[in-house]
Amino acid sequence: MKTILCMKWGTQYGADFVNQLYRGVHDNITGDFRFVCLTDDPSGMNDGIEALPLPNIELGNAAIWSGWRKLSSLSSQLKEAPYHLSGDILFLDIDLLITDSIDVLFDYKPGAFCIIENWTQLGKGIGNSSVYRYDIDRYQYIFDDFESRYEEIYKTVSNEQVYLTRSVAKTEKVEWWPEEWCRSFKVHALPNRLLQPFIPAKLPPACRVLVFHGHPKPLEALQGVWPRGKKSKRWIRPCPWVSQYWKG
Repeated sequence: MKTILCMKWGTQYGADFVNQLYRGVHDNITGDFRFVCLTDDPSGMNDGIEALPLPNIELGNAAIWSGWRKLSSLSSQLKEAPYHLSGDILFLDIDLLITDSIDVLFDYKPGAFCIIENWTQLGKGIGNSSVYRYDIDRYQYIFDDFESRYEEIYKTVSNEQVYLTRSVAKTEKVEWWPEEWCRSFKVHALPNRLLQPFIPAKLPPACRVLVFHGHPKPLEALQGVWPRGKKSKRWIRPCPWVSQYWKG
């Protein structure tokens, strides 16, 4: 049984993001799988999605819906009712597109902690937590460490993916996914910034997961709109091929 875990909280994302991710997984995986979404609002989610409550996590002064909440994916709560998760877990952000088979994400480097090497910080030992795989039995200590000293951690660590990767690296080697498997829309699909209003983005070769961190989101890329705050917008060419993978 392959287990895919995602999270949705607050109002930034609708159920359509979870639904499209589920369909993308369904169409690009072989064998039996569980698709679990930890959420504060299960309304509108499709059949096949196990919508379960967000695990408890102490966040202190961090925004209640901040990315630090993702560290609860390591909590031992998820091994108990109502979750009953076991074995290897593949965590996926909900604002990404599955563009090819993800079976390899379960088969790669068995037993290792695997994550994207952050595209804008190559060589610095920092992961991007849009896609990571871990054994649910092995990393509770990271969650416990965070809850015991989160205010101290906030003073020196900028976000949860830096803390997560560095914590794993203290005890074992962090394995990066092969670089062509998990690509960034902004870094790898778009042309040079000066050419973006004229040349559309292209799906990178051999890409299996295309990550839309920040803006644009998939439907913004589809339409060719890049919001940049209330007073300005950054324009890109529409990307009609996004509709092939967005299945919300």
